[in-house]
Amino acid sequence: MGDVDIAALYDAWASRLLAYMIAVTRDRHLAEDALQNLFVKLATGRPRMDDPAAYLFRAARNEALRVAGRRRETPLAELDLVAPREDAPDSDRSVELARALDRLPPEQVEAVVLHALEGLSFREVGEVLGIPADTVASRYRYALEKLRTWVSP
Repeated sequence: MGDVDIAALYDAWASRLLAYMIAVTRDRHLAEDALQNLFVKLATGRPRMDDPAAYLFRAARNEALRVAGRRRETPLAELDLVAPREDAPDSDRSVELARALDRLPPEQVEAVVLHALEGLSFREVGEVLGIPADTVASRYRYALEKLRTWVSP
């Protein structure tokens, strides 16, 4: 990818990156600050993005962790991380899922958010987190096992 069109990049990725950054920081305001910092860095640098999804989520994670200092502030259920779909009868399932995600270790939350909610492959999630794809798959599998016991069918 040569010169990056920052406006187009922002339009295409900002909402997804923000949701992920909220999951990492557990604070919407910190996540918004981190997102702004990320796009300022992208605008002033010359990023090389062979795989835009992996690059952007890795950069988002790094910036979110830097801004938040790895704090977990607010429960995910209070942050609307898992928004109800339009065809969902109510938001109770979304709140229940967010509460269950909040009980998971942070590394499992990241695996679930990036793979299940953002659609990244295990390889891409591994690139974002700096770990092997097999480790991502294990974290994801352990998270799903726990979520199945915590969330009603």
